[in-house]
Amino acid sequence: MLGHPDNYIPANPLVTPTHIVPEWYFLPMYAILRVVPSKLGGVLLMLVAIFVLALLPFMVCSEIRSGQFRPFYKLFFWLFFFNCLLLGWLGGNPAEEPFTEVGAFCTIFYFVYFFLILPLIMRLESFFWLDK
Repeated sequence: MLGHPDNYIPANPLVTPTHIVPEWYFLPMYAILRVVPSKLGGVLLMLVAIFVLALLPFMVCSEIRSGQFRPFYKLFFWLFFFNCLLLGWLGGNPAEEPFTEVGAFCTIFYFVYFFLILPLIMRLESFFWLDK
């Protein structure tokens, strides 16, 4: 149900389908991969996108780990969540004009979230809400 119908057509070595997409769980990374025109640059950007997820437990050094009592974090978390859903939808669409620009914006937000927004939120929360 979540797969693309072209993925289930029997293979024919004489005809290549025009729109081949990966499975649904790879679509956000596929959208990041397609944003960069350079093949090597796209692969490196996709690897950094995966690697930053592995580094996330070491990057977050907030004293309050739960998002329940962190309103700014909660807002930006949901923005990031919907950004990932949008990246997944964009990865399933063809690499054409409106989808590539929106994909570039979503990719920029993906990296800005990890490298700029999360550290900034942690500093703001520690400055305003934690007792010193």
